[in-house]
Amino acid sequence: MPAVTGKSDLIHDYTDPDSSPADPEFLAGRVVLATGTVANLSTDSNTSMYHLGDVPADGIVHEDTFFDVASWGYAQVVIGTKTDTDALVDQTKVTENIVTPFAVGDANHGKRWWEALGLAENPGGKIGIWAHAEADAAGAGSMPFRLASVIR
Repeated sequence: MPAVTGKSDLIHDYTDPDSSPADPEFLAGRVVLATGTVANLSTDSNTSMYHLGDVPADGIVHEDTFFDVASWGYAQVVIGTKTDTDALVDQTKVTENIVTPFAVGDANHGKRWWEALGLAENPGGKIGIWAHAEADAAGAGSMPFRLASVIR
């Protein structure tokens, strides 16, 4: 087998006219964290929706995104966009207290938010992240969360 010298997608080959420079987010992006808490009442009903925050559509998803569902007032954790209710998470609350939709090196590594949410194309701008109720609330509750993105 021959010995080879390779390069990652962060390295630009200036001698190759077909080589593209590295994407700035990948090369020198910065992590932006949106940290919040959402609350629900014990009287909140099925089909209730909670706007958690907005993420940059073309930002890269980051594994520091999490949802602390230990005190969430619903038995099912359903998080996605306004119209795709479970684009990020759809699981029972008892599965785990801290839900992390992205893990280091998983299938979403290096994906843009629009890709990780399953959209067919980049809508540009911001994408709203929403928690959805699939049944009536089991009690009042709250859910601390963090939406993490890599941007220029």
